[in-house]
Amino acid sequence: MKRALALTAMLLAVAATAHAQDFRPVVQQLARGWQRGDFSVLGSHTASMGLSLDVEGRRLGPLPGRQAASALSRLLDERETVAVRISMLKEIEGSPRRAFAELSWETRPRGTTIPTRTTVFVALELERDRWCFTEIRLMK
Repeated sequence: MKRALALTAMLLAVAATAHAQDFRPVVQQLARGWQRGDFSVLGSHTASMGLSLDVEGRRLGPLPGRQAASALSRLLDERETVAVRISMLKEIEGSPRRAFAELSWETRPRGTTIPTRTTVFVALELERDRWCFTEIRLMK
């Protein structure tokens, strides 16, 4: 009986670690939030060293998650989001483990009907079994 309980506990720990080490759910949270103009995921998933932003050639940071979320929210004041799609996901093995994603962000200036597309590059790093954002870069 003790052996069965120990095995069950071990399997649950392995499953929890495997889930924590999958970066895709964090990127999906960012994409869903970006669509709604909600960057709150950055508050709980920003690297301990902060998050660097490159928005239209202006580099900011590294910033704490809430400051980065505020800066991105101001960017949305000028634009209306049409769609946000994840266009690339890639994990890099090594120490520390890193991952990269690209979001395809379709917007239009408020009051217009002509959409433009921006690629949002996202870099993540695994910190203490939690994926954290280290950089977000917007590229036309």
